[in-house]
Amino acid sequence: MTQACQARYRRELLAGDEVEVTCAFEWGEGKTFRIRQLIRKADGTVATEVEGVGGLMDLRERKLLADPRQRFREPAREPGLFGL
Repeated sequence: MTQACQARYRRELLAGDEVEVTCAFEWGEGKTFRIRQLIRKADGTVATEVEGVGGLMDLRERKLLADPRQRFREPAREPGLFGL
C-alpha cells in the first residue's frame, strides 16, 4: 500500500496521557482512498488530526490497482470497520 500523509497537531500530549484514536476510511470511485484519524485527549480535546491518501499497488507492474475497496472487502472479517 502506498500512502501520503499529513498531520495537524492541535494540543500537546504528555507521556501517560490517555487518548482515543478514531479511524475512518473514505472511498471514492478511483484508485485511491482517504483515511482520517483523530487523536482525542480524555477530556475530548482534539490533540492531532491525521489525513492520508492511499492506494494499493501492483508491485510487478508498478501501477495502482483499480477498486481498492473490493480488495479490502474480500479478506475483511468485519467490512464495516473499513466503511464498506
